[in-house]
Amino acid sequence: MPKNEVEQFLDEENINYQSYKFSSEKIDTEETPIFKTLVLKGNKTGPTIALVPLNSRLDYKKAASISKNRKVGLPPMDYVMKTTGYPHGANTPIGIYLHHPEYPMFFDQKINNYQKVVVSAGELDKSVIIAINDLIALIQPTVADLLVDKS
Repeated sequence: MPKNEVEQFLDEENINYQSYKFSSEKIDTEETPIFKTLVLKGNKTGPTIALVPLNSRLDYKKAASISKNRKVGLPPMDYVMKTTGYPHGANTPIGIYLHHPEYPMFFDQKINNYQKVVVSAGELDKSVIIAINDLIALIQPTVADLLVDKS
């Protein structure tokens, strides 16, 4: 299968990764969890990107505070496509960083609990498994508590 732009970018940056397809491959998500990329719209910053564990809920108040917005929210899908170039379900922190390094990027602090994570590679059903240290060194996000507290 030909490499897409995210994989090519990682190759150019000499960053190790493993291609992963949800439909045909299985991994231990306890050891290598899946993180989803959320495109938010802040009232001050505009596009704001959050990377959070797949089965977690973003705390909008925390995200607003950390991103220096009064409020943030999930915008309409046409805004997401126009802003990132990726359709819903294929947003990737790597591809967004490649095309829009100016967008504020925030990773939930739980990412530090793992050595590797799965993130979208910018296409539906295509992801990459990448070391946390490499992902953070490449994108240089703010890492903070972004999740709803479980009570």
